[in-house]
Amino acid sequence: MRIYLTCFLMLVLASSFAYAENTDIWKDQILYFVLLDRFYDGNKGNCPNSDKKNLMAFHGGDIAGLEQKLDYLEELGITGIWVSPFLKNRPNAFYGQEAYHGYWPYDFYKIDERFGTEKELISLRNSMQKKNMKLLLDMVVNHVGYDAPFFNEHKDWFNPMINIKNWNDPEEVKNRCIFGLPDFASQKPEVKKFFCEVAKYWIELAKPDGFRLDAVKHVNDDFWHDFNENARKLSKNDFILLGEYLHGDPALVNNTWRSAGFDCLFDFPLYYTMKEVFAQGGDCRKLASRLYYDRNYPDAGMLATLLDNHDLDRFITSCKGDINKYKLAMAFLMCVRGIPTLCYGDEQALRGAHRRLPYNRCDMKFTNKSQIFNFTKELISMRKFHKSLRRGLQCHIYADKDLYIFGRLLPDDFAVIVFNTSNKDRNFVINFPFDINQKNIKADYGDNNSQISINNHKIQGIVTAENFAVYFPKCNEINLKNAFDSWNNQYKNENYWGRQRVKFNLNVKEPIKNSEYYLIGNCSELGNWSVDNAVMMKNLGNNSYEAVVELPIGKIFDCKCLSKVGDKILWMDGENIIEVVNKSAGQTVKIDW
Repeated sequence: MRIYLTCFLMLVLASSFAYAENTDIWKDQILYFVLLDRFYDGNKGNCPNSDKKNLMAFHGGDIAGLEQKLDYLEELGITGIWVSPFLKNRPNAFYGQEAYHGYWPYDFYKIDERFGTEKELISLRNSMQKKNMKLLLDMVVNHVGYDAPFFNEHKDWFNPMINIKNWNDPEEVKNRCIFGLPDFASQKPEVKKFFCEVAKYWIELAKPDGFRLDAVKHVNDDFWHDFNENARKLSKNDFILLGEYLHGDPALVNNTWRSAGFDCLFDFPLYYTMKEVFAQGGDCRKLASRLYYDRNYPDAGMLATLLDNHDLDRFITSCKGDINKYKLAMAFLMCVRGIPTLCYGDEQALRGAHRRLPYNRCDMKFTNKSQIFNFTKELISMRKFHKSLRRGLQCHIYADKDLYIFGRLLPDDFAVIVFNTSNKDRNFVINFPFDINQKNIKADYGDNNSQISINNHKIQGIVTAENFAVYFPKCNEINLKNAFDSWNNQYKNENYWGRQRVKFNLNVKEPIKNSEYYLIGNCSELGNWSVDNAVMMKNLGNNSYEAVVELPIGKIFDCKCLSKVGDKILWMDGENIIEVVNKSAGQTVKIDW
């Protein structure tokens, strides 16, 4: 039985990587989400009741308007467009809100006249092909719109009309209604067959390059597996299936990615960490810790990274209008692994909040003269020009509270990226894990005054306050190839560089009588945050405790302590402690509680 299970898991993993291999070209893309109604009105006659003064009404944006603005997107550097749903939607307002967003479908085979026509869609597709732009259609399969005739015609295709109450219950999330929207019973064969036919229709009509798949966590995995397999059979080899699994837990994202057969998912775990670090002044080590998890994904380079979308606060709003913080986040998006995905207006720093004023779904503003437009344009150009920024391994170099240094590594290309999130200039002299010797390397992008020198496995330099710098050192081909092989092997097997014993010393200021103290963290060696598997610490006397744990060299981990008195558990307050396992022996992590 164990052999059969192992073989099955190998087949699952192999199929996941096969999808990524066929769609590898997407790592070179810059995606852009267009909420059609709020983008540009290209046909004044198709939406006569539009009202731009009403945030909940149609504003007139349409397929024709998107086609008319392709030159603007081409100038910015966009190579792929994800278009919001344009299917026939609810014709009238529901409690004051119109279906301007397109997510309340009535008919899955017709285009809503307020968005345009089939002829205009085909024209858009042809114009995009001439510009070598890729088209992603947004597929809604979880529900129909309020009072949709489709629901009355096929009531046996739907789950009972019961709303989700416990959003942490997977069964409720998958099989109950989102705010009263009739919810498809996606496990039923007739529902699966119907949406396979819907996918076939739009693939044949519009010849898209992929689907963006809505509300992944609200639909059963077996539905997605069948839907995705069917879409692949109907389309070309590099057709992409991009799922929206809106959750911050990378383990759940990973499980869904593998079990449901997507090519990629949106990287919400990284989004929440970026928001915490860049917008809220969080510890840069959280970025390093988050990215270390990449090795568990089928291919982290296929994750769609983002600053925001129509269901999130605009990132500039999360930054409370601080343009320097926003620019750091935008730069990080264009330097980190993954497929950068902009939301319409990100290049103009459009403001807004989700479900509250100021609204995050405001009308698009077009200008190629703004500072942030040209800043974004330059970053996109940088990413396109340097293969290491698109496809290179993500290599950790150094992180502390407000300084983060990482590399993007290929056998023939290397980039070093430094982020300083503090309000002071940062001088640094730190260990450097690559065999490079080069002085006075000037920044190619970012801080124009910054330069670094690398010598004897040390890197030193300076980056000004709230700034970043991207460097491309000249590297010996043999050294670079050896470095890539070493990091690639460690990425695939975190024990490749060996293991080291790390000592954890806990000092308790106010010990609890008869309490036992434990070390716990986000890896198997530290219990994977399970209290039952935490590491018991030895009592050394004088309110001191100790644990020694063997960990892989280079591992980045989160940890903290907890106490137990009988059945009572008390967790150490404050932020997690984030550490990197050193190559040299004798590492000690000191913890004060």
